[in-house]
Amino acid sequence: MENERPANMGKDYTTATRLLDKNYSPLIVRKYQLGGWPCFISLICDISLSDLDDVFYKIVDEAKKVGLLDDDIQAVRNFTGYVSEKIIEYYDEKKRGCVEGVAVLYYVDKCFISSLWGDFMVHASCKQELYSIINTLPHI
Repeated sequence: MENERPANMGKDYTTATRLLDKNYSPLIVRKYQLGGWPCFISLICDISLSDLDDVFYKIVDEAKKVGLLDDDIQAVRNFTGYVSEKIIEYYDEKKRGCVEGVAVLYYVDKCFISSLWGDFMVHASCKQELYSIINTLPHI
């Protein structure tokens, strides 16, 4: 009995995002390789992200079909926005409003593209944490 968690612990999990226990929805950064180039996806989200790899690669496949990964700067810029929109759409279907921030960072042949949405656009601390992580990753 002592290991059982009390029912609901006084928290309302029907809200879009957690209000009191934000430490259970931390910022994550996941690195992918697309055509040999690094692509980082960062999320601040209140639900499980265990399926993020599958979601990302499905989005990449869709983007290739519509020409968003062509050898063109604007196409790749559009790709980052497309990935951001699709990630929000996917997780929003699971729990409306659960995505608080999305960052898609893609480095392609001397061109770094940074597409930010939500908390990454409005909170300097979120941006600072994100770019600190990005600067640390190559050195690990």
